[in-house]
Amino acid sequence: MCRARWSAGPAAPNTPSTLGALARLTIVCGLCFLPVYAQADAEPVSIELVIAVDTSASVDAKEYSLQMRGIGAALESNDIIEAIGLHKDGVAIAVLQWSGWPLGNVAIDWTVVSSEQSIRSLARKIAQAPRTNTGNFTAISTAIDKSVEMLESNIQVGKHRRIDISGDGRNNSGQHPSIARRIAIDKGITINGLAILDGDAGLAAYYRAHVTGGPGSFVISANDFEDFARAMKRKLGRELTVQLSTVPSPTTDDRHAAR
Repeated sequence: MCRARWSAGPAAPNTPSTLGALARLTIVCGLCFLPVYAQADAEPVSIELVIAVDTSASVDAKEYSLQMRGIGAALESNDIIEAIGLHKDGVAIAVLQWSGWPLGNVAIDWTVVSSEQSIRSLARKIAQAPRTNTGNFTAISTAIDKSVEMLESNIQVGKHRRIDISGDGRNNSGQHPSIARRIAIDKGITINGLAILDGDAGLAAYYRAHVTGGPGSFVISANDFEDFARAMKRKLGRELTVQLSTVPSPTTDDRHAAR
């Protein structure tokens, strides 16, 4: 509790100096009643990763399932299990489902994984997660904003903070994604993209120009939703690489990279 020590004697006059002192005392005592978050509550991890999945109206039920099962399959692959195992403090992962402004729901809350068992358990939860959000528009800016909120409010403290955004369309709702991107980058957050080219061959270039950013940021392309699992595995492999923060951002579209 904040305690003020008062001296006996007559009341002090309301002079500017006295009023200033009282104001400062009021502020100090007020701060004493703010919630205190103990350092012990913080959970150190190597990487904090938000996987932001497009669930707008352009994504039908089958395509939604391909995305969620694709993420689960990627996590359960031997390469990704090995990559996560290299991080001694583990990796914190959460899944966001987003669509139009301001729609975005946390489908899988923050989960720290390190062992094969914990990774496979999370993979199954993601693959089976119900669709909690559907909107008629596409607000990539919302995906970034909501992901930043998740990274700022969790108890995990990672050496790297990353947002993994996948989608099949360009922003047509809410603010321009470059505005949200700048806020994220200023907070030290890297945004990577998985562009699903089904219906928009130029989407990867759009993601690169307006969505992705930060140290080591990159874009991976999936030719369609059937190709999503392959692209997600490759994307997670790069995001979970220990040395990723030193890798320069690519300048060419890698849609035709090794599969």
